[in-house]
Amino acid sequence: MKKNFLLILLFTAVLFTACRPETIIDETELPAKEAKRLIILSEGSLNHNNASLAMYDFTAQKLDNKFFETANNRGLGDTANDMIKYGSKIYVVVNVSSTVEIVDAKTGKSLKQIPMKTADNKAKQPRNAAAYGGKVYVTSFDDTVTRIDTTSLAIDGSVQVGRDPEGICIKNNKIYVANSGGLDYSTGNFDYTVSVIDLHSFKEEKKIEVGKNPYQVFADSQGDIYVSTRDIYNSSDWTKIDVPASFKKINVSTGKVETIATISPNKFTIVNDKAYVLVNNYTKTIIAVYDCLNEKVVTNNLLSGDTEIAMPYSIAVDAFNEDVFVMDAIGDGSYGNIVCYDKNGKYKYKIKGVGLYPNNALFLD
Repeated sequence: MKKNFLLILLFTAVLFTACRPETIIDETELPAKEAKRLIILSEGSLNHNNASLAMYDFTAQKLDNKFFETANNRGLGDTANDMIKYGSKIYVVVNVSSTVEIVDAKTGKSLKQIPMKTADNKAKQPRNAAAYGGKVYVTSFDDTVTRIDTTSLAIDGSVQVGRDPEGICIKNNKIYVANSGGLDYSTGNFDYTVSVIDLHSFKEEKKIEVGKNPYQVFADSQGDIYVSTRDIYNSSDWTKIDVPASFKKINVSTGKVETIATISPNKFTIVNDKAYVLVNNYTKTIIAVYDCLNEKVVTNNLLSGDTEIAMPYSIAVDAFNEDVFVMDAIGDGSYGNIVCYDKNGKYKYKIKGVGLYPNNALFLD
């Protein structure tokens, strides 16, 4: 009897394992490991259908700048804005093509291409993505956040937010979305809010005013939310900036929005509770570092000496060793580079010819 019971128990366990959906580990809970590969997203030139996904092997020191193209016998699409890794997959947000490309992280093979369309079949123009709890959330310029189930690889929800949402992050069982209003740049009628969405009900709870033209949002381990706003240019003279970019923190415990006055960001990321901010500066490359836990600027410029960068475009940081990777768009129509510095800002090496306008990088172990 005992033997039969054990056999039934074993059979039940096997059956349950075979039928249950893919196990998803949230990226924020993963321990830092040494990266073996670097996946690089390049957005390409607008309306030229030449976005790309490259792969750099750290051990072999070898670049494959046609990683996606070779695996799929086609290009990625037009103007890729963002990518995230979740589980065993990479989700690539392709704005002008209005698709989310779901890619096997190991092989680069496309598993599914999800058209991002409105109810009347217009392009949603997706922008950025975040993931949690077996779902991927994508902001789009139709003023929505779309929810994708990572098991069925199908859209299973949508919620209205502010105008032209950009950055998105998930913390405190909330989704935070930067509403830019950026498509109304010619009139100066920018949005100035961050939408707060309840993760479970998938409904917008409120909007927090943070300043005009909010762009990126990231969270630290304490749950505070950091927001960048972009430069607002003079409508009659595009060489002049009416309102400079700003770096702000939403203190979740007090509800107050605080300005970190010494930093004017272009792009930023938060790794190991430090914000690495690529600063707006048109004469040299500057990376400011802000300690999120101690609430102070560690350095106004991490880099020292020759920065080896022509046109700083984006930034990524390896959580394992805190190497800093700056994406250099070059700016003359040629393929851009990635320049690596150690955690002290010392130049290490350059990965040349990764793609047109590289804007994101993922570290895969």
